[in-house]
Amino acid sequence: MSVITYKCSKALWLVGIIIPIAITFTCIADIDNYNYLRVLPAMVILTAVAVYYCKQCFTYDLKDKAALLLDNEKLIYYIDHTVIYWADIMDISYGKVRGQGLSIFFTIKSEGIRNSNICISTDLVEGDDWAIYNDIIERYVKVKNKQFALIS
Repeated sequence: MSVITYKCSKALWLVGIIIPIAITFTCIADIDNYNYLRVLPAMVILTAVAVYYCKQCFTYDLKDKAALLLDNEKLIYYIDHTVIYWADIMDISYGKVRGQGLSIFFTIKSEGIRNSNICISTDLVEGDDWAIYNDIIERYVKVKNKQFALIS
């Protein structure tokens, strides 16, 4: 099985970086002595949103790094620095919110009687949400079938 990599989504540049910066510059142009106290909080919030998305998305793309990597033994979601080993996964499910990417939930075996849950989002990943989900499921099934064949 080959390694599958997904890059960071460039669509977030528009939504997360360009639009907040444009609105911030519009607010700056509208500042005068009487309204700066009302405009300043909006400018700070919009600038914080742009900086957050720059950190999450833009830096990965500039360094030509992958946002998501699927190999034979693990899934690596570089945006949140999450590593999930296929052998530790007990269940995979998803959730979808209109206008946002797919949230993929993993139930992971952990120490003790409880299991942990990890969520990754396809918002920051370039590609079709369902294709990403299907690649994850396909890789998971192949690894589990391989493990089952070794046990039998």
